[in-house]
Amino acid sequence: MAKRKKGSKAQKRKAATVRGKARKPSKAAKATKPTAAKAKPKPAPVKKVARKVKQPVTPVIETAAVEMIEQPAPDVITVTEVEETEVRKAS
Repeated sequence: MAKRKKGSKAQKRKAATVRGKARKPSKAAKATKPTAAKAKPKPAPVKKVARKVKQPVTPVIETAAVEMIEQPAPDVITVTEVEETEVRKAS
């Protein structure tokens, strides 16, 4: 490709002066405060619910003691003692 010739500097400077100037704000606009971007409020922290700890299951122990006193004949006393222990899982 062929190289392009540079244009004269005089033309470039002229183009810069043609550009329009920034408009001046009116007196009413100067009197009001500039609107600043409002900060968003942070969301409230959510409380974490503590997990319930399961109680260890203790087995139910039931003890039954029985005493039997018999008198099969006069002056004869028989004492029978029975003790039973039952272990059940608590439900």
